Amino acid sequence: MSDMDYYSLKMRASQQVGDGEQKREQHISGAERIVNRDSVEAVCAAMVRRAMTHSKGDPDFINVKIEKVHESDIRILKALPVTRVDVETWQEGLEMAFGLVGNAVVECDGSREDLIKSFAQKLPELLRETFPMRGAMLYDIATGERLEPDHERGVRATYMDALHSSEVDGCKNHFNEAIVLATKVANAPGMVAEFCVSDDPNYVTGYVASKELGYVRIMKMKEMGDENGGRIFLFDSRKASAEECIEYLQKKKVLVDVAPCQKK
Repeated sequence: MSDMDYYSLKMRASQQVGDGEQKREQHISGAERIVNRDSVEAVCAAMVRRAMTHSKGDPDFINVKIEKVHESDIRILKALPVTRVDVETWQEGLEMAFGLVGNAVVECDGSREDLIKSFAQKLPELLRETFPMRGAMLYDIATGERLEPDHERGVRATYMDALHSSEVDGCKNHFNEAIVLATKVANAPGMVAEFCVSDDPNYVTGYVASKELGYVRIMKMKEMGDENGGRIFLFDSRKASAEECIEYLQKKKVLVDVAPCQKK
């Protein structure tokens, strides 16, 4: 990278649903980028266009945040290697994802069979608990406890983009955004693995990722039209503190070097 300042751009769009005491804010769309000064205006316009044309409906609220980022504060990471897994049914895909996550926990903590068995049984329940959350669940495999400071909001990985990315169109590229996020998360202190199912009703692909597994893209993990989705960060409190992990996920600026063959 040349010696310059960058800008973090974040967009969040939501919609008011329900009436009276049941009224609540429903997430419609979100995006973030780290770009150079010359790209700020075009990328912001693309983000707004994306929010206004989302399959979940018209937003009542759109927030765009622009923040200067110094090059010296940015960490460059190499993208996780990608494996694609095709399955016949979403049930098969979900079962495969649960198995991969379980194996990651076993490899990390093979001596704690009681917790491992309990965790395997808990996975479907934990996934359902993430459906209404804006962010991810932070689950400690050492204690079986959730560590998010706010269980409704969850933990959000932010301040990231692909290195040398120049796309400014408003179309969502699930794969590019997911590989960037998964790579940042995999490098967080104490992180064991990540499990993700998209909440986009028109996108059924999900993934499991870690430094050891790489990015395992499972092509069908829910039914088309299903608006439910969630994300679980599997963390080991014996390797790092929750505060250290959350600080990295939410504040460390990262650019991910995604190989051209992976940008699809």
